[in-house]
Amino acid sequence: MAIRRKRVRYHKLPKFMHRPLRFLLAQWDRFNGLSRRQKITIFSAIAAFFLIVVPLGSYLYLVRDINDPERLMNRNNTGIVLTDQNDEVIYSFGKTADNRNVQLEELPDDLVNALIASEDRDFYEHGGFSLRRIAGSLYANVLNRDITRYGGSTITQQLVKNNLLTSNKSFLRKYQELAISIAVERHYTKEEILEMYLNSVYYGEGAFGIDVASETFFEKPPSELSLAESSMLIGILPAPSAYSPISGDIELAKEQQERVLNAMVTTEFITEQEKTSALEEPLQLSETGAEEQLYAQHFSRMVIAELEERYGEERTARSGFRVKTSLDLDWQQKAEAEIAGRIALLQAQGATNASLVAIDPNNGQIRALVGSVDWENEEFGQVNMAISPRQPGSSFKPIYYAEALEQRQITPATIIRDEAKQYGDYRPENFDFRFRGDITARYALGNSLNIPALEVIQGLGVAEASETAQRMGITTVDDPDSYGLPLALGTAETPLLQMTNAYAAFAHGGRLFESTTIVEIVDKYNDMIYKSDPRLEQVQSPEASFLISSMLSDESARAATFGSSLNIPNHQVAVKTGTTNDNKDAWTIGYTRDIAIGVWVGDNKHQPMTVGGSAAAGPIWLNTMQHILQGRSPHQFPRPGSITETYVCTVNGSYTEYFIPGTEESECDRPTQTNTPSRSEQEAEERRRQEAEEERGRLEEEAEQRRLDREAQEAEDEDDDEDITDPEDDETPELP
Repeated sequence: MAIRRKRVRYHKLPKFMHRPLRFLLAQWDRFNGLSRRQKITIFSAIAAFFLIVVPLGSYLYLVRDINDPERLMNRNNTGIVLTDQNDEVIYSFGKTADNRNVQLEELPDDLVNALIASEDRDFYEHGGFSLRRIAGSLYANVLNRDITRYGGSTITQQLVKNNLLTSNKSFLRKYQELAISIAVERHYTKEEILEMYLNSVYYGEGAFGIDVASETFFEKPPSELSLAESSMLIGILPAPSAYSPISGDIELAKEQQERVLNAMVTTEFITEQEKTSALEEPLQLSETGAEEQLYAQHFSRMVIAELEERYGEERTARSGFRVKTSLDLDWQQKAEAEIAGRIALLQAQGATNASLVAIDPNNGQIRALVGSVDWENEEFGQVNMAISPRQPGSSFKPIYYAEALEQRQITPATIIRDEAKQYGDYRPENFDFRFRGDITARYALGNSLNIPALEVIQGLGVAEASETAQRMGITTVDDPDSYGLPLALGTAETPLLQMTNAYAAFAHGGRLFESTTIVEIVDKYNDMIYKSDPRLEQVQSPEASFLISSMLSDESARAATFGSSLNIPNHQVAVKTGTTNDNKDAWTIGYTRDIAIGVWVGDNKHQPMTVGGSAAAGPIWLNTMQHILQGRSPHQFPRPGSITETYVCTVNGSYTEYFIPGTEESECDRPTQTNTPSRSEQEAEERRRQEAEEERGRLEEEAEQRRLDREAQEAEDEDDDEDITDPEDDETPELP
């Protein structure tokens, strides 16, 4: 019975595809008409062609590398260099172009035997690959339901894979590896293969080859390595970063050393007594590895981790990458200096650590990232607090306020009652234990009032607030049932990086870029292998984002609580602080149209402080933001064309307010003046007034200082007169 095929509608395809498609369909019909034996013959021919062409093509492509030991070892121009966006070097390691090639007879037998025992016991029997190892790895892969997890590679295969092929785990790559391994085995002796492997493999800490590794880890030539030291170096090969006894986990390193020694006992290279003695031998490790870290340690570790996740540790270390990162070194140094100075002042108040993130809202690039106040601090210095979740306090409020605005549940002019209220067993207070009565949403958010915030999230729903946070990239707010209404006050822990990027989305009209650290990557051959193209997603409406930006940048609305402590003259800056119970966490996050900065201050052990968000994190945020904005032209947040203005009369005054269409309040009577200022005009006038007050205050301070200087000079002159008239008088009159 013929199979009916659905008629192809060619007119829906480009005209140039009609003829090729007809040809392919005709061939498929012909194939279906063949007998089963004919189909098997065709498939066998295709498989045979693949089995012949792939190894032959791979060999012809790599024959130059196979025949040249130096190219096969691929040691030159290895390592990584990270630069900031202006090509200033911030991190480098692993430059090993001048490695000495150590002859096999110079190496201790224990080192060579450790390698064979732990990595390839059949090394001297196989011709490049081991069927027994391949069968064992396939069995392990089936048990783990991952057909590529265990590779069963021989030493020869590892040499080929590390130096000539990609780290991609696929059947094609594995077949290429087998074919090239056979070619290498036929071209070199077993001793030459061992020598090339030991002189080229990556041992971690930026060390390629046994010569550099021996000096890096033990500060001695490889000929002097003991059994304990040899087994340690071979043990870390499967995962150099994780198993490094210098910068990795020393306990894992010891476990790997014992694994190698056990394998040497099994293969009868050493005795049980020798193994015990080696495990008991104290190792004199070098204090530092081969890498060079100049600036931004936590940021650099994030970049390296991303590279290793993308390309694998071996290729990352060997490819000679030059990585242009998103970092601005000037901003980074300013941020580090501000944090160091502020924490030095606040330590007596319990603030022992701080972190900062600066993000460009227009592309998601991280311009500065400080993970801790001091990288060298043995207790917490290497914990990256920029990505460690902490309670954000009131800095979480704009996330769900924006969604309530978007869903038309509130407007900036909505009146909310701020009064003592109990929600079941939960009885919240405002930060100052006072209540304001009726207040607009604009002024409630500006002054960080808790009762109005709880009313907003209750109307929106905790689950909806949690979903909004996740949509805006705050992935840790994922369990609304456990939060309840206290989520309104920032009780769910969030990372500073994700919070700052969510604020950056407000600055970019509700569009969220995936935060990025890498701009582009060039390899040792100067080939561009990666260029950043971050994912962009609309996570909030432009209208709601504009309203939140307007509310958070309203200097007059927050003046009652914060005064002018967060204001930056001539720049429209949206900003919000946050403080948790007992002042365990202090936050300040703010943004302009072109930069978003978030700051956390606290203690890694969650010890309480005696200082809150605006006083602890605020100055770091303010000084860093002022430094970045210096010399920049001021910009307003772009107002969507759909936003309307209406003159309103509220408990917080009469002014022109912004609204999403359909949510406008009834317009009240305007003053008799012919031209009523708009909200933006009022904001500009308020800034001019504050600048005038600041200038007047500065002039008064200068006048007072001149008066004091004049009085001091007069007193000094009187003292000189007394000295002249009575030289025996030793007393000096006090200055006023």
